[in-house]
Amino acid sequence: MCIVGKIGLDSFIPRGNDCCPWSKLCDDLVAEILCRLPAKNLIRSKCVCKLWNRLVTDVCAPKFSTYNLLGGFFYQGEKNAELQHGFYLEYASCGGGCPTADERVVESLSALLPFKFTFEDLLHSCNGLLLFVTGSVPQYYVCNPLTKQCIEIPRNIEREKLAIDAGKKLHCFAALAFNPCESSHYKVVSFNYWTTYSSNKTVNIDVFSSGTGEWVSHTMPLDAPVYELPWNRHVVYLNGVLYRLTRSKYLLQFDLNNFSARAMEVPRRRDVIHNYGFVGVSCDRLHYSNLVGRTLFVWFLEDRGKVGSWVLKHSISVDDLYNNYKFGCPLIKCPRATFARLWALDTNSEAIYFGFSNAILRYHVDCSMLEVVYTPESGKEIYLRQYSLFAYSPCVVILKGIPNALQANYK
Repeated sequence: MCIVGKIGLDSFIPRGNDCCPWSKLCDDLVAEILCRLPAKNLIRSKCVCKLWNRLVTDVCAPKFSTYNLLGGFFYQGEKNAELQHGFYLEYASCGGGCPTADERVVESLSALLPFKFTFEDLLHSCNGLLLFVTGSVPQYYVCNPLTKQCIEIPRNIEREKLAIDAGKKLHCFAALAFNPCESSHYKVVSFNYWTTYSSNKTVNIDVFSSGTGEWVSHTMPLDAPVYELPWNRHVVYLNGVLYRLTRSKYLLQFDLNNFSARAMEVPRRRDVIHNYGFVGVSCDRLHYSNLVGRTLFVWFLEDRGKVGSWVLKHSISVDDLYNNYKFGCPLIKCPRATFARLWALDTNSEAIYFGFSNAILRYHVDCSMLEVVYTPESGKEIYLRQYSLFAYSPCVVILKGIPNALQANYK
């Protein structure tokens, strides 16, 4: 047998039995082999031994995330008046080691979370993790649907005391900051909208880190005309920065590395129809899209959002999209307004997603191909809203933290 690569003293692979074929392989090759396993098999391989646990955690999990395909979307479903806020998860594609199509992911979440949730309780989806909230005094939960884990985040007692003393109401909006390629730890970032901060031209966030297990408050100057109109609840995380759009056409950037905040203008053109536009991540770049006249424009931000300018990437005719759809998918009626705004971007390809109440569509920009990737079950519809989809890509990282009590009883 040929020995591939050099085996160091700090190798992950057990060397006690030289007759074992694995002992002849270098760590990089073993990692490549393990990364080709289905996601669930990769997770189970952590149980082989402590060294394999380290290998999967430190090497395979980041590799898995770099090429992982979009798994599907969370969206708000609608079925009859009494089930208007039904909550469903369906898949737009089945690559990247996502759960099998017959697995009821939402049902598994119901078994993990200690409360009956709706779409409104899902705050954010970030690189395979989901953030939920419940209660007038926010109680946050971080879930990994693939590993069937649910972590109960400690309450922010200090912020609760400050709110009581100031006679303020605690806001229940937060976001996740997580990228398995950067770290196996995650952060929960809570935004505080007290008038005292806006009057002083500052913003305040509370950050919980799974690495420390503690909440830390940060107040940052932000001198920009962004306090008069609402901020969009949709949040995007990329390279240590959280991004949010405002109705005043600014993109807010919250840098969690040096805890600074800044606002930059989004691309401006006349006759813009939508108030917010769309912001998302594709191919490790931040993108912005909006409709101008009958053309959908897509820009990306140079230098990955730190400093730079907007560069026009696509200009797509709404009429061409509509005619393309009528020719290729005549059985499902689709309104022309479907193509007036993006619903999602594919994280690792140039595909973009549109949708309406009866279908989710994927458009391959490079070959101008439009296809239907999902239709709801009979009698169900997709509830239309400004941001209708939470993109979900499965993640094999084992969450760190204290698990919710229900998790021990669910396997």
